[in-house]
Amino acid sequence: MKNLIYKYLVYIIYFLGIGMTSSGVVLMPFNTMRYSVILFIGLSLFIAGSIFNEVVIDHHHMTAIDSIKLVILSLTLAIGIGMISGGISHFKESPTYVSYLIPLGIVISFISFAFKNNFKLNKKEKLMVFTGIIILAVIIFIGLSIAASNMAMMNMTPGGDIFNGGH
Repeated sequence: MKNLIYKYLVYIIYFLGIGMTSSGVVLMPFNTMRYSVILFIGLSLFIAGSIFNEVVIDHHHMTAIDSIKLVILSLTLAIGIGMISGGISHFKESPTYVSYLIPLGIVISFISFAFKNNFKLNKKEKLMVFTGIIILAVIIFIGLSIAASNMAMMNMTPGGDIFNGGH
Protein backbone atom coordinates (compact mmCIF):
# COMPACT_ATOMS: atom_id res chain seq x y z
CA MET A 1 0.00 0.00 0.00
CA LYS A 2 2.85 2.38 0.83
CA ASN A 3 4.33 1.75 -2.63
CA LEU A 4 1.00 2.68 -4.28
CA ILE A 5 0.78 5.92 -2.32
CA TYR A 6 4.42 6.85 -2.99
CA LYS A 7 4.17 6.17 -6.71
CA TYR A 8 0.92 8.12 -6.93
CA LEU A 9 2.52 11.07 -5.13
CA VAL A 10 5.47 10.99 -7.53
CA TYR A 11 3.11 11.04 -10.52
CA ILE A 12 1.17 13.96 -9.07
CA ILE A 13 4.38 15.86 -8.35
CA TYR A 14 5.79 15.11 -11.83
CA PHE A 15 2.64 16.13 -13.69
CA LEU A 16 1.99 19.24 -11.60
CA GLY A 17 5.63 20.17 -12.06
CA ILE A 18 5.45 19.70 -15.83
CA GLY A 19 2.15 21.56 -16.08
CA MET A 20 3.49 24.53 -14.17
CA THR A 21 6.79 24.41 -16.06
CA SER A 22 4.88 24.40 -19.35
CA SER A 23 2.91 27.48 -18.38
CA GLY A 24 5.95 29.25 -17.03
CA VAL A 25 8.10 28.63 -20.09
CA VAL A 26 5.59 29.57 -22.74
CA LEU A 27 3.81 32.45 -21.01
CA MET A 28 6.80 34.14 -19.37
CA PRO A 29 7.10 36.75 -22.16
CA PHE A 30 3.61 37.99 -21.29
CA ASN A 31 4.12 38.41 -17.52
CA THR A 32 7.72 37.75 -16.51
CA MET A 33 7.32 37.92 -12.74
CA ARG A 34 4.18 35.81 -12.46
CA TYR A 35 5.31 33.08 -14.83
CA SER A 36 8.85 33.02 -13.44
CA VAL A 37 7.37 32.13 -10.05
CA ILE A 38 5.16 29.46 -11.65
CA LEU A 39 8.18 28.11 -13.58
CA PHE A 40 10.28 27.99 -10.43
CA ILE A 41 7.57 26.11 -8.51
CA GLY A 42 7.07 23.70 -11.41
CA LEU A 43 10.77 22.95 -11.70
CA SER A 44 11.04 22.53 -7.93
CA LEU A 45 8.18 20.05 -7.92
CA PHE A 46 9.69 18.05 -10.79
CA ILE A 47 13.08 17.90 -9.06
CA ALA A 48 11.44 16.89 -5.77
CA GLY A 49 9.56 14.13 -7.58
CA SER A 50 12.75 12.91 -9.25
CA ILE A 51 14.67 12.81 -5.97
CA PHE A 52 11.76 11.16 -4.13
CA ASN A 53 11.49 8.55 -6.89
CA GLU A 54 15.21 7.75 -6.86
CA VAL A 55 15.80 7.80 -3.11
CA VAL A 56 12.54 6.73 -1.47
CA ILE A 57 10.92 4.47 -4.05
CA ASP A 58 13.93 3.00 -5.88
CA HIS A 59 16.22 3.08 -2.81
CA HIS A 60 19.21 4.43 -4.75
CA HIS A 61 22.06 5.67 -2.62
CA MET A 62 23.39 8.62 -4.54
CA THR A 63 26.71 10.36 -4.20
CA ALA A 64 26.89 14.13 -4.27
CA ILE A 65 27.84 13.96 -7.97
CA ASP A 66 24.89 11.65 -8.70
CA SER A 67 22.56 14.03 -6.88
CA ILE A 68 23.81 17.05 -8.84
CA LYS A 69 23.53 15.09 -12.09
CA LEU A 70 19.94 14.08 -11.21
CA VAL A 71 18.97 17.69 -10.42
CA ILE A 72 20.52 19.07 -13.63
CA LEU A 73 19.03 16.37 -15.84
CA SER A 74 15.64 16.69 -14.13
CA LEU A 75 15.72 20.45 -14.73
CA THR A 76 16.59 20.12 -18.40
CA LEU A 77 14.08 17.31 -18.89
CA ALA A 78 11.30 19.33 -17.24
CA ILE A 79 12.18 22.44 -19.23
CA GLY A 80 12.29 20.49 -22.49
CA ILE A 81 8.97 18.77 -21.87
CA GLY A 82 7.53 22.09 -20.69
CA MET A 83 8.62 23.72 -23.93
CA ILE A 84 6.82 21.05 -25.95
CA SER A 85 3.68 20.92 -23.82
CA GLY A 86 3.38 24.66 -23.29
CA GLY A 87 4.14 25.32 -26.95
CA ILE A 88 1.41 22.98 -28.11
CA SER A 89 -1.08 24.47 -25.67
CA HIS A 90 -0.28 28.09 -26.46
CA PHE A 91 0.65 28.21 -30.12
CA LYS A 92 -2.05 30.79 -30.80
CA GLU A 93 -0.73 33.14 -28.08
CA SER A 94 2.74 33.43 -29.59
CA PRO A 95 3.20 31.37 -32.75
CA THR A 96 6.69 32.61 -33.63
CA TYR A 97 8.01 32.03 -30.10
CA VAL A 98 6.44 28.57 -30.03
CA SER A 99 7.99 27.75 -33.42
CA TYR A 100 11.32 27.78 -31.61
CA LEU A 101 10.14 26.32 -28.30
CA ILE A 102 8.73 23.01 -29.49
CA PRO A 103 11.69 21.83 -31.63
CA LEU A 104 14.19 22.99 -29.03
CA GLY A 105 12.14 21.25 -26.32
CA ILE A 106 12.25 18.00 -28.28
CA VAL A 107 16.04 18.13 -28.54
CA ILE A 108 16.55 19.15 -24.89
CA SER A 109 14.09 16.62 -23.45
CA PHE A 110 15.37 13.75 -25.59
CA ILE A 111 19.01 14.31 -24.68
CA SER A 112 18.13 14.80 -21.00
CA PHE A 113 15.99 11.66 -20.98
CA ALA A 114 18.76 9.59 -22.58
CA PHE A 115 21.36 10.77 -20.06
CA LYS A 116 19.02 10.63 -17.04
CA ASN A 117 18.13 7.02 -17.82
CA ASN A 118 21.73 6.13 -18.65
CA PHE A 119 21.14 4.70 -22.11
CA LYS A 120 24.34 3.27 -23.55
CA LEU A 121 24.73 3.74 -27.29
CA ASN A 122 27.72 3.10 -29.48
CA LYS A 123 29.14 5.93 -31.62
CA LYS A 124 27.13 4.96 -34.71
CA GLU A 125 23.87 4.79 -32.74
CA LYS A 126 24.59 8.14 -31.05
CA LEU A 127 25.23 9.77 -34.43
CA MET A 128 22.08 8.24 -35.94
CA VAL A 129 19.87 9.23 -33.00
CA PHE A 130 21.30 12.75 -32.71
CA THR A 131 20.99 13.32 -36.47
CA GLY A 132 17.43 11.99 -36.43
CA ILE A 133 16.41 14.26 -33.54
CA ILE A 134 17.97 17.30 -35.20
CA ILE A 135 16.25 16.52 -38.52
CA LEU A 136 12.92 16.04 -36.73
CA ALA A 137 13.38 19.34 -34.86
CA VAL A 138 14.22 21.20 -38.08
CA ILE A 139 11.17 19.74 -39.87
CA ILE A 140 8.91 20.71 -36.96
CA PHE A 141 10.46 24.18 -36.82
CA ILE A 142 9.84 24.72 -40.53
CA GLY A 143 6.26 23.48 -40.26
CA LEU A 144 5.50 25.64 -37.23
CA SER A 145 7.17 28.67 -38.82
CA ILE A 146 5.02 28.26 -41.92
CA ALA A 147 1.91 27.91 -39.76
CA ALA A 148 2.91 31.01 -37.74
CA SER A 149 3.44 33.09 -40.88
CA ASN A 150 0.14 31.88 -42.34
CA MET A 151 -1.63 32.99 -39.16
CA ALA A 152 -0.16 36.45 -39.65
CA MET A 153 -1.21 36.48 -43.33
CA MET A 154 -4.78 35.59 -42.41
CA ASN A 155 -4.93 38.60 -40.07
CA MET A 156 -5.09 36.36 -37.03
CA THR A 157 -3.71 38.47 -34.24
CA PRO A 158 -1.34 36.62 -31.94
CA GLY A 159 -2.42 36.80 -28.33
CA GLY A 160 -4.84 33.94 -28.23
CA ASP A 161 -7.80 33.20 -26.10
CA ILE A 162 -6.22 33.65 -22.70
CA PHE A 163 -5.81 37.36 -23.32
CA ASN A 164 -9.40 38.08 -24.38
CA GLY A 165 -10.55 38.60 -20.80
CA GLY A 166 -13.11 35.81 -20.75
CA HIS A 167 -13.25 32.05 -20.76
